[in-house]
Amino acid sequence: MSQKPIVLALQELKSAAYYMSLFSAVMDCLTVFLISVLVFNLISLPWYYAFIPFFLYGLIHTYRGVKNTNLRKVESLIPLLNEQLRTAADTVDKENEITAAFHQDVLKLMKQVRTSLFLNFGRLTRELVLMGAISFLIIGTAAYHVRLFNVDDLAATIKSAYKPLPAYEVSEEELVFEENKTDDIYGNKSVAELGREELNLQINPVLSDIAIGKVKDPDKKEFKDVAPREITATTDTTYAETIPKGYQSIVKNYFKQISKG
Repeated sequence: MSQKPIVLALQELKSAAYYMSLFSAVMDCLTVFLISVLVFNLISLPWYYAFIPFFLYGLIHTYRGVKNTNLRKVESLIPLLNEQLRTAADTVDKENEITAAFHQDVLKLMKQVRTSLFLNFGRLTRELVLMGAISFLIIGTAAYHVRLFNVDDLAATIKSAYKPLPAYEVSEEELVFEENKTDDIYGNKSVAELGREELNLQINPVLSDIAIGKVKDPDKKEFKDVAPREITATTDTTYAETIPKGYQSIVKNYFKQISKG
């Protein structure tokens, strides 16, 4: 059973779009390859190392380009068929006069589509000019041995600059031991002898001046056991002793009148 003309036309259009996407991806990958070759020559690396970024970029970029190629993208490149290609693809299984007439109209418009519409000639021209310039630079740097730096020398310099610290070894012959035979287990608090170097240590005093380690015995006090002399009682002075005799009778009468009242 032969396929409908609209189905064949859509398949041909998709194939053309895929081929143009692959062509653009190949041109981008070649540009990346030439740039990589130039960079690796300037840093004294073999040119064939450029295949590493070439393959990595090629796989990722080509996959994205092919994946994004669909009828919507084709319609964005051909405004004349905006939304008509997707509508025709959705109605290929319909059998009626309206869809048949619509498919005929789409086929007529598709005949006006040229493959060159899928190519960005401005971008293609820039890439060709760039690849030509990079090719001349590669040839010139290789002929005159132009190098920015040598990666091997740089790696050796970095390696020599960051040498690991040697392991610390203690010689038993140089160790000095001093035994403290006195009662003072801390030794001399102002000097500590460590190996061959003399180290002065000073301990800051505590906020208090009390020396906890200095404890004195309590002082002995002698008390006398002699009994006190004879105790006699004396009368206290009254107000009469301090008042003149001429006024004592007046004061007595005053207090008597107060008590009566």
